[in-house]
Amino acid sequence: MKSIARDDNQLTLIYSSTTRVGKRTRAHIDALKDRELQTIDIAETPLTGTQWAEVADGLNKKIKDLLSYEEIEDDDELQGSDFDDNDYIKILKERPELLAHPIAIQGDRMKQIINPTEIQEFIGVDSAGLEKKMMYDEPVISNQTKNEKFIEKDDTTENP
Repeated sequence: MKSIARDDNQLTLIYSSTTRVGKRTRAHIDALKDRELQTIDIAETPLTGTQWAEVADGLNKKIKDLLSYEEIEDDDELQGSDFDDNDYIKILKERPELLAHPIAIQGDRMKQIINPTEIQEFIGVDSAGLEKKMMYDEPVISNQTKNEKFIEKDDTTENP
């Protein structure tokens, strides 16, 4: 049984609000209005050991590989140390800023988001139905895909 709820129509983001990439990735998904969102800020709501194990398994990684030590000082006790899985879970609970990258989950798919804009690719955001055209072709400026949010041009407005 999975301890993190999964649904094809729901996007779950596990992130740390103490990191730049975490905050920016959260901002990208906050702009989405057409799907259910579940955000888990591990700085506010730590995951359980079972949930971290499930995430690591879903990403085909070890729990220690979910951490990044790039931002810690050279004299930090974590630098160069090797711990067991339970210790890494405690570290993530106590120091959420060490989460290397936010994690997106939708249905059975799971991905670490290295660059905040990758979240759009993960969830399949399109470009408002625009097709690439040759520069001399007129652009298509009407709805091209189902359920897209598109503002129709008002031809009745006169230019002053």
